[in-house]
Order: sequence, then structure tokens, then C-alpha cells
Amino acid sequence: MTRTGPWFALAVVVAALAHLVVGFYYLASGLMAPLWVVVLLAVWWVLLTLVGVWLVRCRTYLVLLVPVAAAATWFGVMAFGSSVLGWRP
Repeated sequence: MTRTGPWFALAVVVAALAHLVVGFYYLASGLMAPLWVVVLLAVWWVLLTLVGVWLVRCRTYLVLLVPVAAAATWFGVMAFGSSVLGWRP
């Protein structure tokens, strides 16, 4: 699914803005998670950003899945930490 044109540009902007919003939640995780988890989440977010850049260079709409994967990872880590490891705000 490789594309060019205004719809692809819109998809890239939407994906980038959504990824930035998820990044805010990654940084705000420090209110509940230990520092080492926040650092690992930040490294993961940067790696997902690099994957997103690679997908943009490949000109594929799969770039829209990067913020979805980031949000799912954040939710999973925080839910696991809250229910199993006892993290509390």
C-alpha cells in the first residue's frame, strides 16, 4: 500500500500528532510508574518514532499504526503495573 499525494501527507500529519499525544502520556507515566519504567517507555517511544520515519520514507499508510501500537503498549504496561505490580498514583 504505497501512496503519494495529499491524502498521504494528511495521514503523516495525523500519525505524527497522535504519536506526540501518546508521547505526553509516556512522560506522564512518571506519576504512577517507577523511573526505570518511564525510561524504558521513553526509549520504546523513540524507537517507534524511528519506525514511523522509516514507514514515511517507504511511503506507506502503515505509519498510522505507529501511534496505535504506542498507545496499546502504554496501556498494557500501565495496566500490568497497576494490577500486578501494585503501582499507584
